[in-house]
Amino acid sequence: MKVVTYNIRFGLGLDHKVDLRLITKAIRDADIIALQEVERFWLRSEMTDQPEQIGELLPGYFWTYFPTLDLNAGTVHHGGKVRNRRRQFGVMVLSKWPILSSRSLLLPQIPTFSITGIPTGVLECVIETPDTSLRVYCIHLSSTSVTERLAQVEALTKMHKMIEYCGRAVTPDSPHGGLGEAENSTLMDWNNEEKPIPVPDHTLLLGDFNFTDNSTEYIRLLGEPDPAYGYGVNQGSFVDSWLVAEQSSKDSLTWWPDPPGHKPGRPLRIDYCFVNTELASSILRAWVDVDADGSDHRPYWLELDLEK
Repeated sequence: MKVVTYNIRFGLGLDHKVDLRLITKAIRDADIIALQEVERFWLRSEMTDQPEQIGELLPGYFWTYFPTLDLNAGTVHHGGKVRNRRRQFGVMVLSKWPILSSRSLLLPQIPTFSITGIPTGVLECVIETPDTSLRVYCIHLSSTSVTERLAQVEALTKMHKMIEYCGRAVTPDSPHGGLGEAENSTLMDWNNEEKPIPVPDHTLLLGDFNFTDNSTEYIRLLGEPDPAYGYGVNQGSFVDSWLVAEQSSKDSLTWWPDPPGHKPGRPLRIDYCFVNTELASSILRAWVDVDADGSDHRPYWLELDLEK
């Protein structure tokens, strides 16, 4: 199975033209795709519905979208008829297998001074592959400050623990509510005559984290590495897929400043796939597609064998 995460910068390529075909060309070989900075109805992207457009360019995928920013883009036409549209910006997940459920969370935001701050967030999806079920998070953390990212990492960790505790999006019938409550739940058919949504043990955290692997945020999320064994010693913790892949490409950098004078003025590794400890042994290969030119980021790929 191949997984990829890609911050697409709303399709603004290195030629400074918006072209989603460059994006979809670079990722069409993946089974699960996590995209950040996908937008709807912005003038800079010609008022297009990018999630819909990406879905049309990749017709073999199920998809879901979470706008972390939602503003008015509606207009009033002759006779007072309103054309209701929302100017949105957010994260998107695509999968060759059905996305059984999705949940979204806005991350903490700290007021900024003299720079633009926008809400960022997390999209959680449950996907049942032919081999196992997966919990996939598409994540975009703030680029504003360490303080804000630390608060977001804390919120992400709490959310994951809460979801593990609460289980699936629609919980099974509980015997504690009494027979009448159970009958009412059955009558409402919350499962829509389908089997209950699984509760996956395996978890992937995919996205643009806007921190480097020597940062406080990185250690806060993964924990302090053990001197002998590295990261992922404790059950239920996460590891950096790049560090445990059987094969990794030479170049791990995922973001290049564009224009080149954009701070900090040098390439960085800020896009990751973190996996839960128990899934780490399934990782075969990790690589960065350094030839992709549809964004200032590069796609980060992962190949897994879920039967290992």
